[in-house]
Formats: sequence, structure tokens, C-alpha cells
Amino acid sequence: MYKVIASSSKGNSVLYHNSIMIDIGISFTSIKQYLKDIQIVLLSHEHKDHINIDTLKRLQFERPSLRIGCGEFMLKHLSELKNIDIYEARQSYNYRTFKIIPIKLYHDCPNFGYRILTSDYKIIHATDTATLEGIEAKGYDLYALEFNYDEETINDIIESKRNTGQFAYEKGAINSHLSEQQANEFIFKNKGERFEILRLHQSTRYEI
Repeated sequence: MYKVIASSSKGNSVLYHNSIMIDIGISFTSIKQYLKDIQIVLLSHEHKDHINIDTLKRLQFERPSLRIGCGEFMLKHLSELKNIDIYEARQSYNYRTFKIIPIKLYHDCPNFGYRILTSDYKIIHATDTATLEGIEAKGYDLYALEFNYDEETINDIIESKRNTGQFAYEKGAINSHLSEQQANEFIFKNKGERFEILRLHQSTRYEI
């Protein structure tokens, strides 16, 4: 049901059902083998590890019918592209074989997560968000969520860096990314009998 092409602070792109891509913060070479199957690219936010405009332009040049789905806040980056579907959070968009429902997330810039729904499979994809409060995904089949840092160790890491005069970029992660504990709590509250977890945006140094 999914293929993780890249998921880190260096680049992000995940392909669902062989045809629905979320984010494209990577080179064209990285996605070239999936070219013939991609129908739509859903964009979450403007950070460069989530959107590579040159790659997106090349992809749409190779696939003129390709659609792009995003919030209105992304339009300023897409002036040279076409077939853009502008979404509003919590609204359902029907593409016949699947539905897309954007989710408002909470990062350091406007950001969307996405629900991808088919007749027999439900996915929630959420990354680069400080919280999932107010969001439900009861009985979903796949929870594709960010696990960016461990609440039990990150403060020690920050303090250690301060004491040695290093820049503690981990401090920003606390205010703009999910912890392992937050993600696990969300899954525990929502999971049914059968489900799978896809861990996104991993970083060994808690980079943001």
C-alpha cells in the first residue's frame, strides 16, 4: 500500500497505492521509476525537504495530466505549474477510486496532513506538526506519522549542547514536531484490531 521513497530532514516523499504521492522534496532521479503510475502529488508545506519545485516541474512535464493537491498557502510556489486542486481542511475531495481529506497541522508554517480513503483501506499521513490534538482516525489501516524525538531524552541533549556552547536545534523540534510519546498516544487512542504503523521523518539527531 505504500513505498517510502525518502523520509528525513534531507528529503521526503511517500507513494501510496502506487499512484498518490505525498510530498516531493527529492530529485527527479529518485522518483523516475514510479513515473508512469503517479496520478497526483499532495503537498504538505513549503519547506525544501518536502517540495522540490524543479522535480515537480519535471514530473508534470513528463506527465501532463498529473494533478497537484495542496492548500491555498502553497500557490505562491506553483506559478509555473498546472492542474492544481486547491483544498480546504476537513473537506472531502473525490477522485473516484480514492478520496482525499486534508488535515490542518501545526508547524512553523502552514501545513496539511492527509487522509487517503478507498473503499477498503484508510490511511492518515501527518508529519511536521507539534500536535495531533483534535484529530481522530478511528480504526484506520495505516498510521503514517512522524516520530521525531524522545521526550525523555531531548531536554538532556539540549542542556548538554548549551553547556558546550553548541546550537541546540533540538529546541525547535519540541515546538514544531511530534515526539514518540505523542505519536504512540494518538495511535493507542485510535487503533482498531488490525493496523500498521509507518514511522515518518526520522532523524538520528532530531534535525528539523
